[in-house]
Amino acid sequence: MRIVQIGNYPKDTAVIRGGVEASLFGLTNVLAKQNIVKVISIPNRVVPTDQVVSYENICIHHLSNRYHFHSLSFLRTNAICSIIQQFKTDVVHIHSSSFLCLLLILCLRRKKMDVVVTIHGIFHIEMWKYFKQQKTLSNFLKYIIYSFFEYLVIWAAPKIIVDTHYVAAALSKIKKKKYYVIPQGIDEVYFTMPDNYQLNQLISIGSISYRKGHEYLIRSIVQLIPDFPDIQLYIIGVLFSDDHRACHASLLKLIHDNNLGGNVSILTCSPEKTLHQILTESFLFVLHSNEESQGIAICEAMAAGKPVVATQVGGIPYVVQHNINGFLSSFGDVDTFSDNIRNLLANPDRRNQMGNESRKLAQQYSWEAIASKITEEVYCGGTIH
Repeated sequence: MRIVQIGNYPKDTAVIRGGVEASLFGLTNVLAKQNIVKVISIPNRVVPTDQVVSYENICIHHLSNRYHFHSLSFLRTNAICSIIQQFKTDVVHIHSSSFLCLLLILCLRRKKMDVVVTIHGIFHIEMWKYFKQQKTLSNFLKYIIYSFFEYLVIWAAPKIIVDTHYVAAALSKIKKKKYYVIPQGIDEVYFTMPDNYQLNQLISIGSISYRKGHEYLIRSIVQLIPDFPDIQLYIIGVLFSDDHRACHASLLKLIHDNNLGGNVSILTCSPEKTLHQILTESFLFVLHSNEESQGIAICEAMAAGKPVVATQVGGIPYVVQHNINGFLSSFGDVDTFSDNIRNLLANPDRRNQMGNESRKLAQQYSWEAIASKITEEVYCGGTIH
């Protein structure tokens, strides 16, 4: 089978920036074992000129965006369609719900091509929650624009993959149709990581954004300091935008104001090797997010044998089983979140038991099993035009 994957693909596989890049990278590598795969990365301003990289059964097109605004990447629609036609593809799998994605769907369906779309997160919910946290005109306009195109993509896409039943239920309110519920997978390296934890070391992985709720996580550390003065929290993420950089600055100020310089570290753009080392040495994984469709970083931590303390939002309850492999609490409830962390820090035996349960539950996120399911149920499950 000849498959085209379209989405944010890592330019440097040693530094994977976010869940979509991790998903596209993992799925592509497994699919290429039995198929011929072409990847078209979303046009990006950091790519000066179009570049093509090939290895084994994978050909990757890193496309440039010659314009100042990322939103103008849709002007490369014709170039992308031309690459697809020359490849003589059997199926085109798009990992986005942007305006560019909408144009590609309409163009490819007109040419009677088989099109699949994976929805990574629900923009209209994420952006609304973000607007409630940061009430600015700019954020409100982003909510309107992103939601509008997301709605159109949901209406236009013939086949849609979502990662949890939570997302399927949310999209069904927009349009009733069949949604393929198939979770995002994780790299096999996480299943073989040793659990060489250090007492009182915590890790949180996610973009440095207000949505991830790092502020509430840091406030939880303030409450834990009296009982665990040597507690160490590593927040590892990336800075995609000006909003992320503003969030980063506010978090650094919060750390400074609470004298947490020796307890909380924020690492941006860390190589995968560094991330893996810190994860291996961490006692547990923590995330105080305001919205997640699945939470890839949570699944990775589970595969590495870490119990999870997180928020009961979005698709997280479909991944973390409360009182089995971790604890869940409401977003913004710093007291309960702190108590949940305290419970595990004070009870290493319970922590180990929950860590073992995490490893068992994480088996369902193997890319081998997920790629096989996508191929059989979606790619080969009948063409819809």
